[in-house]
Amino acid sequence: MTQLLEHSLSLLTLALLLSLLQPADRLPPLLTAGFTRLGRRLNKPGYRPGYLKAAGAGLLLVILWPLLAAWWALAELAPWPALLEVLLLWACFDAGRLSRRLPQTLRQIPEQRNLARLTLAPLCLRQTDPLSELGLRKAVAEVAVLRLSGDFALACWYLAGGIYAALGFALLRLAVQGWPVKLADWRAFGSLPSRLYRAMAWLPFHALALTLLIYPGSRRALRAWPKGGLWAFPAAGRVLAVAAAGVNAGLGGPRRYTQATDYYPKLGDGHAIGFAQTRALLLRLVLAVLFWLSLAWALTLVPLLYA
Repeated sequence: MTQLLEHSLSLLTLALLLSLLQPADRLPPLLTAGFTRLGRRLNKPGYRPGYLKAAGAGLLLVILWPLLAAWWALAELAPWPALLEVLLLWACFDAGRLSRRLPQTLRQIPEQRNLARLTLAPLCLRQTDPLSELGLRKAVAEVAVLRLSGDFALACWYLAGGIYAALGFALLRLAVQGWPVKLADWRAFGSLPSRLYRAMAWLPFHALALTLLIYPGSRRALRAWPKGGLWAFPAAGRVLAVAAAGVNAGLGGPRRYTQATDYYPKLGDGHAIGFAQTRALLLRLVLAVLFWLSLAWALTLVPLLYA
């Protein structure tokens, strides 16, 4: 029984429940802002792309290795290291924030659109001020898909490689958010963290995309699968394409990260995403994550019951 309580799956489940009950709402934005401030010290206008790529890689190592060493020392001294793992995962999960802010945004869209834009703004890089009602629903759906996929990848790395793999992935995730390559100013500086993050997220994202194929509308979702390859990060594009096509809706298209409009590939079906479709997409994502969590618990408990 004691071994089960300290099992990585038990700690992961506890961290997820803690995130849903009491989200770490302020900590992730503070950490992302910290990464951005550190990056600004080296990412100066006029520097060559080669220097900026090296500077971004160097700063990532400067942040990563001392934190790993500090975590090792703290875990060695702590009376219950498992509690530290739960707290770290709790701080890194976005599920709790999403479970509160995204439904709140959907409720605000019909009659409180300006308030909905403010509610959504901390969760996405794009400018929310110009978003129409349709744009807000698309943004909610895309934020849900990408953020929950990131949480799913974090959980996979924790179960597969332990707390150090999860910590490395979490730091890469913060670096990608703090040095976003979607913005021209960060494109060179954030290139290495972005590539490493995509490499680590590739398999979990595809696993989640394949899971979404089991829902009604799987034929549409399967037809939309190749369109995901048009996205800058094809694994994320496939999750978006399959999730959107499954509910007979479309995602992607134009958005603003600065004053200029960027045009992204349109994914999924051509129909505009409505309120009911957005809710259905969110529900499917949650059920897909619960499917993998339940499967992990089954694979853990069955050998114990028949031991």
